[in-house]
Amino acid sequence: MDFLTLRPIWVVIGSILGTLLIVSACSLYFHGVVTPDYLITGLIASLIVASLATALLTQANRRTLSLLREIRKSENKYRQLFDSTGDAVMLLDESGFFDCNKATLEMFGCATQEEFCSKHPADLSPPQQANGMASLVSANQHIASAMETGSDRFEWVYRRVDDGKDFPVEILLSAMELDGRSVFQATVRDITERKQSEQQIHQLAFFDALTRLPNRRLLMDRLQQALAVSVRNGQLGAIMFLDLDHFKTLNDTKGHEIGDLLLIEVAARLLSCVRDGDTVARLGGDEFVLVLETLGSKGHEAATQAERVAEKIQAALGQPYQLKERSHHTTWSIGIVMFKGHKDSVEDLLKYADIAMYQAKTAGRDAIRFYDPETQSAIETRADMETELRLALENHQFQLYYQIQVDSSHRPLGAEVLLRWIHPERGLISPLQFIPLLEESGMIVPVGLWVLQAACAQLRTWQGSALTRDLTLAVNVSAKQFRQSDFVVRVQRALLESGAKPSHLKLELTESMVLENLENMIAKMRELKLLGLSFSLDDFGTGYSSLQYLKQLPLDQIKIDHSFVRDIAVDANDAAIVQAIIAMSDALALNVIAEGVETEEQYEFLDKHGCHAFQGFLFGKPLPLEQFEASLLEDKP
Repeated sequence: MDFLTLRPIWVVIGSILGTLLIVSACSLYFHGVVTPDYLITGLIASLIVASLATALLTQANRRTLSLLREIRKSENKYRQLFDSTGDAVMLLDESGFFDCNKATLEMFGCATQEEFCSKHPADLSPPQQANGMASLVSANQHIASAMETGSDRFEWVYRRVDDGKDFPVEILLSAMELDGRSVFQATVRDITERKQSEQQIHQLAFFDALTRLPNRRLLMDRLQQALAVSVRNGQLGAIMFLDLDHFKTLNDTKGHEIGDLLLIEVAARLLSCVRDGDTVARLGGDEFVLVLETLGSKGHEAATQAERVAEKIQAALGQPYQLKERSHHTTWSIGIVMFKGHKDSVEDLLKYADIAMYQAKTAGRDAIRFYDPETQSAIETRADMETELRLALENHQFQLYYQIQVDSSHRPLGAEVLLRWIHPERGLISPLQFIPLLEESGMIVPVGLWVLQAACAQLRTWQGSALTRDLTLAVNVSAKQFRQSDFVVRVQRALLESGAKPSHLKLELTESMVLENLENMIAKMRELKLLGLSFSLDDFGTGYSSLQYLKQLPLDQIKIDHSFVRDIAVDANDAAIVQAIIAMSDALALNVIAEGVETEEQYEFLDKHGCHAFQGFLFGKPLPLEQFEASLLEDKP
């Protein structure tokens, strides 16, 4: 301990000694013990001691004042830092809060520091935290951790004082000593925005943006969990695959906004039809998947429950929808597959449900179907065939066959071009097997173009022979092919590149395709008519036959379907229909040709009632080119 530290003590001692010296000197003088000189010397010494004491006291006071100013300055600086930090900072001990900064007051909605510090820490938290643990238990764990390691960082949920709203925070709890006692400093940061961003990212990753339903990613996870639950409890579950019938038509005619409104309403109705533990997900477009768990341990009972839910859904979705003040009705195709345990993978189960849904569509739509393994085998065969079809065009496995068309005197008028697939291993494959696949896969467009080009090239070849120069070729055109924006250009190019006469090319269209978009159909047909070719309406009478659209279409010929021709000799109804078609064609100045003519009775009936063009086995089967041309030579008079 140095002198300066003890200086205040010396000042006091000096003052006392100076006073004692003066008193003692005066007492000795009055008792005649000392002389006046000694008295003066004593007084001077006393004054020196007192002056020294006064000087030391003054210096001590100055030093004390300087230290106090430094302390206040330091305290002000700490308080400024304490209050200016963006995070809430609070000090607490075993009794509760005893200090906080301004950010704390703003965070908790308190007016004053006294108001905040009067609150018990337990009053500023909800009973349970986000992880489900009691707030009091969780707080004690974090305090113990901070005491053991010096600090603890964790997330927490606080509750505001003014409005009682909960909000998430991140806390750094630090243990420290203050004035000889253990205290804690809590630095608290509001992470509401961060949590909202995390929630948005999670929402985008696992939920459909339009309907807020789980997306495919989350669905796959839920399915895995459902399979695991099925293993544990031994109960069956079901997967439903739902697809809206004719949704594309709604989008094309009413707009995507109406389509979106419909999907949002559908999602709400689906959720109302299932239990809380079940899953409703949207795969995309108009496809939804439902996962139903714990339907029972017996297969029949579980399937019955699943079917009841499907019927409930069908009824709910079948109710009218009010979409922007317009009423709209829908039908749904629903496929169901049952599951138990991990016998099948999640991917396979979804595929099976999809297959069942496809069965519902092929059954006429607005139907419910359970997955059938035999159907799966047939679909796999179709899938293999589709792959082979793609190779067939590249490997020149397609071939044109020609079926002759004749007049009443059996003179050749031309032929219908028919597509055949000559498989290198399976031989000739029926068109009934592969034509639908071409349509569904979209391959009908490139294959149809090849047929058109090949037919035009054959017409050009025939133009060089007297026997065939007047023959026409009828080429079937699919709806997908005709709807191509550049179809007219492709036909024109095929004619120009081949050099064929357009008047010898006839395009056959079906009733169903011309009615899809009548105005566009008429416009495109007129463009093609300007090139010089003609049109025949195929399969007439099997669809929605109307004089109204027949009058508008620039047709040249109507083809009577073989289904009416087959029984005209024995069925009065078919005979009456055929006569009506012939009479209508005459009234509209259209040529008429009958297909599927196989007997003399059919031929005679048709010829008698005004049909003078024929096609069928009676006159010739579809033949490859060489055999067809040979048959023409045989029939030459």
